[in-house]
Amino acid sequence: MTTLKILAGPKAYTQIKKNGLAPADISAVFGASGAAKWLTIYGLDSAIFSQWLANSEQTIDLFGTSVGAFKLAAASQADCTKALDLLADAYINQHYEGKVTAAQVAIETTRILNAFLSPQSIDEILTNSRYNYHCGAVLCKGLLASDNVNVQKLAMAKAFLLSLIGRNALCNTFDRAVFTSGKPQFDFSGLDAYATHKIVLTKDNFRDAILSSGSIPVVMPGVANVAGGPVGKYRDGGLLDYHPVPSNIGDIDKGLVLYPHFYTEVKEGWFDKFSSNRVISAKQLDNVVLIGPSDDFVKSLPGGAIPDRKDFYTFKGNDEERIRRWTIAKDRSCEIGEEFMQLANSGDIAAKVEPLL
Repeated sequence: MTTLKILAGPKAYTQIKKNGLAPADISAVFGASGAAKWLTIYGLDSAIFSQWLANSEQTIDLFGTSVGAFKLAAASQADCTKALDLLADAYINQHYEGKVTAAQVAIETTRILNAFLSPQSIDEILTNSRYNYHCGAVLCKGLLASDNVNVQKLAMAKAFLLSLIGRNALCNTFDRAVFTSGKPQFDFSGLDAYATHKIVLTKDNFRDAILSSGSIPVVMPGVANVAGGPVGKYRDGGLLDYHPVPSNIGDIDKGLVLYPHFYTEVKEGWFDKFSSNRVISAKQLDNVVLIGPSDDFVKSLPGGAIPDRKDFYTFKGNDEERIRRWTIAKDRSCEIGEEFMQLANSGDIAAKVEPLL
C-alpha cells in the first residue's frame, strides 16, 4: 500500500517532472488548520523538517493557522523532532470532565502550548536563521468581538449565511492578522479583499499570538489586545485562512511552496468546508506541492478515518478509546514520512507526482 499522494500545481508539476524535487527548491512551507487531523501527518512533518529540509541551506518562510501554526512553531525549534513529538502527545492527551466549557478548553490549550513552548524555544524560533516563522489570526469586528458566547453564536450564524455569497463577503466580520518573525522573503500583506495587519513577533507577544491563532469562537475565549497589534479581539486564523492559500496570503513567486496536508484538496476558509464546491483550483496553487495521506492509508486507520475534533463528542466518557485511536494515527503517520524520504532519496518523486485538478 502506498501511504501518500503528491500533488502539484501547474508550475510545480512541470518543474518536478523535468527536474525532480529537491529541498533547495522550497521557499515556503504552509500549515493548515484542522485540530486533531494534523496527527495524520505528524510523522510526515517530522521527516520533512528533521531530515529532508535539513539537507538545504536557503531561508524558508513558514506560515500556518491554528494547529498549523502550532506545528510550525515546533518545527522551527532546534530539536524539531522532540518539539513535534511533545506537541502531538500533549494534543492527544487532552481530558475534559463533564460539560466542556470555553474555560476548560483554554486551560487545555495552554497546557498543550506549555508542553512544547518554553521561553528558550520561543527564543529559538525568533532567532532561527533558516526559518522565518509566521502565524495567522483574525481581528474581529462587530458581534464576533463580543465575549458573550450567545452573541458569538449569532455572529457565526450570520457569518455562515454571508459566506454563501462568496469569499469576500466577510470583510465586515474580521480582518486578517499576520504575526511575523525574522526577515520574510515575501510580502505577507494579503492579496485578497481583506485588510491585513502585519505584527512583529516578540518574546512579549509570541504566546498570545499563537494562542489567538487557535482560539475557536464559542469554543474558546478570544485573545484581547495582542501587544504590537491593533486593539481588539483576536480569534482563530482558520476562520479566514482555514487551509491558507499562498496566493492570497502574499507574493510567493520564487521557488516552490511545500504544503504537507491531511487532505488532498484545499478549502480556503472555515465556512467553505460546508460546501462541496468550494475547493481551491489548481491555478490558485500554481507553485504548491501538496503532500497528504493516500485514500488507502486513511481507510487503514481506526474507524477508517483521520482523527477529528468531533471525536471528543463521539467518545465522550471514553477518553481511553479516543486516545488509543489518535495514538495509532500518530504512530502510523511515520509510515508517510518514511515513504516520502524513500522517494526523495531515490529520486522517484517525479514519477510519483500527480497534477492538481
